[in-house]
Order: sequence, then structure tokens, then C-alpha cells
Amino acid sequence: MRTPHAWHVCAPWSPAAAGRAAGSIPHSTPATNNPKHPHTMRITRTGSAGALLLAAHACASAQTSPQPMQQVVVSAGAADARAQSTTTAIVVGRDELLRQGDASLADVLKRQPGITLDGSPGKEATIRMRGMGGGHVAILLNGLPAPSGFSLESISPELIERIEIGRAPTAETSSQAMAGTINVIMRRAGPPKNGPANEIKAGSAFTRGQGRSHFAPQLLAQHSGRAGTLAYTLAATVKRNLNPIAALSTEEGRDPALLRRTAWTDEQVEDLLELAPRLAWQPTALDSITSHSYVRRRHIDNHKRDSETTDIGRPTAFPHAVQRFETRPLHAYADLAWTRRFASGARLSAKLSGFAMTREADFVFRGMDLGDRLRESHFVASGADEREWTFNGSWRRPLWGSHALAAGWEFGRKRRSDDRRERHTDPQDVQLLSSIEAYRASVSRSAFFIQDEWDIGAAWSAYAGLRREDLRTTGEGNAAAPVDVDAGAWSPVLQVLFKPGESAGEGTAAPRDNLRFAASRTYKAPNIVQLMPRRYTVDNNNSATNPDQQGNPRLRPELALSIDLAWERHFGARGMVGVSVFHKRIRDITLVRIMDNRGVWTATPENGGGATVRGIEFEGKTTHGPLAARINLARNWSRLDSVPGPDNRIEDQPAYSGNLGLDYAAPGKRFDAGGTYTHRGPLASRSSTLISSTAGSKRQLDLYAVWKRDAAARLRLSVTGLGQRHYREDLRYEARSTLLRSTVYQLRPTLRLVWEQSL
Repeated sequence: MRTPHAWHVCAPWSPAAAGRAAGSIPHSTPATNNPKHPHTMRITRTGSAGALLLAAHACASAQTSPQPMQQVVVSAGAADARAQSTTTAIVVGRDELLRQGDASLADVLKRQPGITLDGSPGKEATIRMRGMGGGHVAILLNGLPAPSGFSLESISPELIERIEIGRAPTAETSSQAMAGTINVIMRRAGPPKNGPANEIKAGSAFTRGQGRSHFAPQLLAQHSGRAGTLAYTLAATVKRNLNPIAALSTEEGRDPALLRRTAWTDEQVEDLLELAPRLAWQPTALDSITSHSYVRRRHIDNHKRDSETTDIGRPTAFPHAVQRFETRPLHAYADLAWTRRFASGARLSAKLSGFAMTREADFVFRGMDLGDRLRESHFVASGADEREWTFNGSWRRPLWGSHALAAGWEFGRKRRSDDRRERHTDPQDVQLLSSIEAYRASVSRSAFFIQDEWDIGAAWSAYAGLRREDLRTTGEGNAAAPVDVDAGAWSPVLQVLFKPGESAGEGTAAPRDNLRFAASRTYKAPNIVQLMPRRYTVDNNNSATNPDQQGNPRLRPELALSIDLAWERHFGARGMVGVSVFHKRIRDITLVRIMDNRGVWTATPENGGGATVRGIEFEGKTTHGPLAARINLARNWSRLDSVPGPDNRIEDQPAYSGNLGLDYAAPGKRFDAGGTYTHRGPLASRSSTLISSTAGSKRQLDLYAVWKRDAAARLRLSVTGLGQRHYREDLRYEARSTLLRSTVYQLRPTLRLVWEQSL
């Protein structure tokens, strides 16, 4: 049966006249990297900043010349582009991506304003903007929704040119961006300007866990070159990731009384091999063709051991258990983009991209009694195959000297098939249970947009856009009812920039103020796992705090209306201070419902009415001689209409978070050092009258130092995860009976030593 979930936010309308200020960041940037094109963003390193230096040096930075001493090298191009851009965008340039020697993009993002990195140790981290995650943040790859296998934790910063962070959406990118967008732009093909054609980085990460040291080597090599009008680059990465986890879970219950402790360890090992070729060809003066691709092979091998002690109440079916999970996923991505420029200044572009993923996985669970005697074995063999293609394009035309009009399209289709074969046996290998499950699903999407950027005058500029996006999700299997769901929305967006200093004719040396306003409608469609009524079971101790998981085919999309206001003051070439506030009203927010069905607990997503989210952010940065300082702070609030307080907030939204960083460049350009302190406040949320969750604060200090032997060789030392030894999470169920599950994780720092050589 087909479920008509199509809904319309508003009727189509023609956007008001809008435009672009000179030097602004245009919305054509996601799909192109050509610095010569007039509609392409020019990327340079963003400056570091800090509140401790802001007050003392704001006026001096704007009016005095720099002292004749070594300074932190910070190009003002990205800062100027941000100051002039009509739309709100934070650009993380290549220098900042590589500055601290981070192992993944997720580590870079956690230092950006309003972004937090959440998740239990051992699980993939959730990227949150303004406290919202779980699909509320649009992750884009070269301007398009990232494929399923794309993980910010698995991709190396060396392969990335820049990251664009948008607090408000644009019509050109995805409408599924309630909290904002993170657009990852891959590096261009060919040797960088004034840069090396070949690079090698070799080193290892060191951590200690479970009584011994762990070493994780890594090697990255990159070769670039040109052959006439063809530029090419081939990057290869080989590395190992080790993640030893130790934790203690405690269950306390009332009616019936319960006190149970489970100590567990999990040895997680990941080996990765990645090849990432890039091509750029200019067959004529007006045409350009580019291609980005990667092939990623991973081997994941996890070993987990549980040891349970029950002081009050009954033990679980398997007080002792060992588990092993092993998989070898293969991910491949490729795109081909063509751009034609016209003498009138217009541009036509089109891109075809494809993604493929295959995965075979084996899981073994061996449940034992208190004497370590085997009681049951569970074997699960699963496989997944996914194929996806996307075709998008746009037409852009400057009009009347002050307008930049653009219109475009996007079509895509994703197909996925899963199979799962499970059997349970006793110690004599007699079969106790056998099941075979399989399902197929597909997601088709289409989108059209039109937008205009208007340079109204010296002090005013505006952007207006409209996007129509439609999704159709279908699925069927032998263990779940068929699913056929449509979702779609009209998403208008308006952004306005006012620069009062420009209308007053102030000189460029004076501090420059920006006032910004943005209003938009966005939505979030449920994914296939949330829609398919397929049950994912736990192997031991099913309870209200450890339930099975099952999808809901009646789940409706979420819809949000957002308003953003911001004030920025830019002083000098590299300093700024800013404050932004936002307010979001969400309809049909997704909550998790816990149900007891004849002694089997199941968690199912459902629509929980309305919600309000609001917050305020502060950001500052400045440089003074060899020092660069930066600070950002965020305060978030939310309220669920259908859930009584206290703590009726959206799931896992931190009340506050912040970063404080300082960088130092020694005279002579031979040594750099610095660090960042990251703090995320405690979590407290309630998804219903029965279920609530809390988590402790996260405090992390990351340090780095770079010694430069010469212009071609560097030794980089970095340490992450200093400052906190334990992290706690609580989940409480309270009805006629009460059950509290508390888990305390041990945290350990990681040291990374890397030699970087340019050839």
C-alpha cells in the first residue's frame, strides 16, 4: 500500500530581486574549483583568533602597520570573502585543515563555531550544528549530498581543498539542512601553484589501552603533473586505526530490584587502503572538464568481551560473552563535470557522478555462564550492495551589472539490497534458530532551483532562492511489509547583508560592520532504515534501556522555519568578532518510542509534534605578531511541545559548547606550535514521559608542534584527547518500574608523529 507523505510548504513563487556584492562568495562554488572563473570562490587560509586579544588589539590592528617580526602567516582572502559575501559561510582553508595534523575531517570540524562532535567511544561520531545532528546537518561532497559510504572520520584532510560551512541553506544545495550545511570540496588536479608536485607523509599514531601500547602506522603519497592542457593527481593512503575501548556499565532497577555491573572491552582495528585520482582538462579556451574519484577498501576487525556481576536480582541469559565482528567494505566514487563559458559571462555546467558499495560481514556471539561454559552461539552473515548515480547542472548569467541569476536541476537514484542469515546453536552445535532475511530498497530524488544575487548598492546586497525537492522511497523484503513513501517540499530562502560603513564612506582601514538576516524553510526526510519495519535484535539482555530497533513506515518528514540574525565586525586584514542568533520552529519532529510487546522491548521512531530550537553564538579571532588566537562559544535551547519537562529538549543537544585556541610561529619560519581546548557541556534530554538520557561534559585539549628542517621537510608532533580520563552516559526508564543504565568509558590520549617530505 502506498503512503502519500507528499506535502507542500508553500506555493511556488518568483524570488524577489537579489544579488551579489563584489567579491562575494557565490553559490556556484560547490561544483567548481577553477580560480580563474569569475563565479568561483578564491580560497585562502582563514585567520586564527581569540577573545583574550580582541579587545586590546581591535583598533590597533585596523590602524597600525605590523611590527617587523615573524608573524603567523594568515592570508586575508577568505576573511575578506566572508566579509563581502551576501550569504553566511565559514570557509576552512587548506592551511587550517593541515595545521594540527588531524587524522580526520571530524577532528577539524569540532573546532569550528557552533559545531560539536558527539557519540559514544567506539561508535561513529555524530556531527552537530547548533546542537542538532542525526540528519539535520547536510553533508555535501563537492556540492552534492554525500554518498552513503562517505564518512568524515575516514577521509584524510590531505585529500581536501577546503570545507564550506553554511549556517543558512541555499537553493542550490540540499533543502535537507535544518541545522546547516558542511560542504567538503576535494582538491584540484595538478600540482598546486608554487607548491610541490610530489608529497610523502609517513608516521604513526600511538595510544595505550588495556595494559599495552598500540601502534597505528600511516603512509600517504601524492604525485601531480601536467601534460599540455591536462592536469592530473594521484593520491594513495595506507593506514591503520586502532581504538581500544574499556567501559563499565551499571544497571539499577526498582520493582523488581536490580543491581548489575558489566565490565567490557572492545578492541577495534581498521585497515584502510585508498586511491584518489583527479583529472582536469581544458580542451578549449571556453570548455573545462574535471573528474574526482576514489576507491576505498577497509578491513574492520572488532573483538568484544563482556563480564557481568549481579549483586541484586537475576543475571542475564549470558553473564559472560565474547563477540567478533569482521567486515571488508569496498567503496568507489567517481564524477565527471563539464563547464562551458560564454562571451556574455554566462556559464553552463553539468556533472554526472556515481557511487558503489559492497560489503560482506560476519558476526559471532558466544554466550557463556558465570563459569565460562558455552551456552549458545549466534552466527550472523550479512551482505549489502548499493549503487547510486546523480546528474546535476546549472545555468548562470550575470544581468544588468548587479544581478547574478542561476537555475539548475538535480536527479538521482539510489538502490540498495541487504541480506542477513542468522542461526543459533547450542554447545553440541544443535540448531536452535535459523532465519534468512532480505530486502531491497530504492530512493529516487529530483530537485530544481532558481536563485538571484543582487548587489543593491554599496551597503546592501541580497540573495533569494527557491528550491523544489522530491523524494520517493520504496522497499520490500521477506521479513517486513512493503514501503512506498513520497516526500517533497518547496524551500524558499532569503538572505540580506547590510554594511553600514560602506554607506557612510568609511575608509578600508576602519573596522567594518556587517549585519545579516536570513529566513528559510527546510525539511528532513526519514531514511530507509527508519521507514522499513524490520527488526534489529540484541543478542543479550533485551530491556527498556537496551531494546531491539524497528522502523516505522508511517514516519513523516520534519519541516522547519528558520530565522538567523548576525552582527560581525572585521578589523584589519585578519581580525573579526561576531555574534549570531537563530530561532527554528520544527513540525513533526522525530522522537523514539519504547514499547513492551509481551516482554520484548522495541524502540521505534515516531513523529512527536512540534519543537522550538534557538541559540546564540559568539566568534572572535585576531593575530598579533607571531601569535594568532581564536575563540568561539555557543549556547543552545530547545523545547518539545509533546513532552513535559524538565529537560524536554531535542535528543543530545548540548546546552553550551566552546573552543579556545592559540597558535605561534617562531621567527625564522622554522617552528610552529599551538593548541585548542574544546569543551562541550553536559547533555540532558527527554524523548517521552518514560525515557530520559544524560551525559557528562567533554573536555579535550589538542596540542601540536611542527619543526621545519627546510622548505621541503617537516616533522609534525600532535597529541589529541588530553584533559579527560572518563566519560559517562545514563539512560533512564521510569514507569511502574524503574531502570537506570549507566556507562562509564575510559578515555586515553593519542600521540601522532609524522614526517612530511615534499619532492
